Amino acid sequence: MATLTFFKSEKVIQVDSPQTSVTCQDLINQIRLYEENLNNLDYPLIANAYGKQSLGGGSYIGITLELVNDWRIAFEARPGPDTTLCTVSGGNVVAINQYADNPIKPTAFTQINIAQSSSPTIIQADANYGMLYMLESLRGRNRSVGAIWYWNPTSGNDINDGLTPTNAVATFNKAQTLATAGAGDIIFALATASGGITTTTEKLSITKSSLKVRGAGYQFQLVPSTPGAPTVAISGDSVEFEGFYISTASGGTDNGITVTGDNALIKNVWVKGATGNGIDISSSARTQIENSAVEDSVGNGIKIGATTTRTKIVQNIISGNGADGADLSGASVIDNVFENNLIFNNTGYGIDVGTGVVRTGVRLNHTFSGNTLGQTRDLGTGTYIETPAGGASASDIADAVWDEIIAGHSTPGTMGQVLKVTKLKATLASLK
Repeated sequence: MATLTFFKSEKVIQVDSPQTSVTCQDLINQIRLYEENLNNLDYPLIANAYGKQSLGGGSYIGITLELVNDWRIAFEARPGPDTTLCTVSGGNVVAINQYADNPIKPTAFTQINIAQSSSPTIIQADANYGMLYMLESLRGRNRSVGAIWYWNPTSGNDINDGLTPTNAVATFNKAQTLATAGAGDIIFALATASGGITTTTEKLSITKSSLKVRGAGYQFQLVPSTPGAPTVAISGDSVEFEGFYISTASGGTDNGITVTGDNALIKNVWVKGATGNGIDISSSARTQIENSAVEDSVGNGIKIGATTTRTKIVQNIISGNGADGADLSGASVIDNVFENNLIFNNTGYGIDVGTGVVRTGVRLNHTFSGNTLGQTRDLGTGTYIETPAGGASASDIADAVWDEIIAGHSTPGTMGQVLKVTKLKATLASLK
């Protein structure tokens, strides 16, 4: 809301510095509040306002603000020497006054432009569309919201404009060509197949930065028919990818998801049965994988490769993979973090930190179970591995400590031997 000052004696509505713009809606709102103030009831009407009647279909008549009784709008004078351009927008402004019906009062070092509407109507977005903008601005990592595009493999058509669900395009490739890189555009993948599961064989190559791709979860499945490339390849920066079931074609060694862009967010996906790695990350910084499942890959569940830094793997299920649950190896693999994951029944290690990998953090209540080669292996530098859930119990730890300081010592006269005898005597006494 613009800050306005009303000068009764001069009949001037001043837009205070340093503001350089004001809308007709803002003006009329504050004029009405000023008129309703008890101190101003003895002054005549300041303005009339017309418009905003609905024409149907989301169209409304534009606002016309008519200043009466010699009231004018002024922008607070500026110190100069340069002139400041100021704007009144959002409708039409007219006046009935002794100043040749000019609604603007000149002030020092300001130049006023009234952006009068050329059309008698204004367009208001559909309520559902506005709700989408509001919800999207509150979610994900990249809070900017650009245009929204719709992709429907079942009933879409690539000759459509993609602007509404009924005009959805048929392929992701077409939807991405409609989006603008860096604008925070969103592609909604619609699951409308009659059987409840929408399946497409299209492979996704996400190249545009700041693009957000939203699916319907398990109901939207990406299952390619031919091998030779990952099902989803993310090379754009700041991409968000959420809500899909992903597999790969048989006969290849393909990753479910490959990430080479920076600052990617992968969330609420289920990667199952990949013929390569479930999720493969390399040459990437600040990628985050959260609330996802990576199961039954031929290779590793999650592979963190060369030149990957500050990756965060949070609250995922990683199970049944043919190699490690998570494998970190390669040059310049630095500062990657695992938090609160469930990692079980993998053929290799639960988490395998390779030689030369620097400052890996495994923390916050991991649960490991049934990983064939072991729960974790650390060949790296500066690795921190917190004691996991599912590890030694309190009684296991107590027994191990007792055995270390007592049971393993039998040399006569030593403290361990004395304690061992004492324990044995106490045990026998308790049995009498």
